[in-house]
Amino acid sequence: MHGASIDRIAADAGYTKGAFYAHFASKEDLFLVVLDEHFATELARLDAVLTGAAEPVVEARRAAEDFLVHIDADPQWRRVYQEFATHAARHEAFRVEFAGRQRGLRSRLTEIFERWAADLGVEPSVPAADVAAMTFFMADGFLLDQIIDPELDIALYGKMFEVFVRGLMAMTDSR
Repeated sequence: MHGASIDRIAADAGYTKGAFYAHFASKEDLFLVVLDEHFATELARLDAVLTGAAEPVVEARRAAEDFLVHIDADPQWRRVYQEFATHAARHEAFRVEFAGRQRGLRSRLTEIFERWAADLGVEPSVPAADVAAMTFFMADGFLLDQIIDPELDIALYGKMFEVFVRGLMAMTDSR
């Protein structure tokens, strides 16, 4: 984010600096649009994978591993995302916008998890909003650690979600 000037961003996209400013007030605004697109794509993919047709553990693991394949399709994305998260921590106005996007993502995740639980015919013991938040936090943590240690295997991420869903299912069954 900090290393790319508006001039360079506009030139790389084949536009003038004026055209950039006709659509975006800043690099932050551009990032938020890109963030919205990434979130929307991931939510649509997740909604399609969590059908309730297979065992919950199998679907969760597949969704988690597919998420990393999707993220890896744009290798710079996780670094850009982390850079903007750090930027948000230091700039209040941007933090508010960034947090709003994350809340929106978690809200949509909540809807997906509520629909998935209904498709599975289960009454979760943990509120779907909490499951959505925990899922989001696990993804953020894993993506950051994989930047630091690229040798982390995506299978570990899938296994983490398998363990998570098994725990949720056990809590549901014990009610």
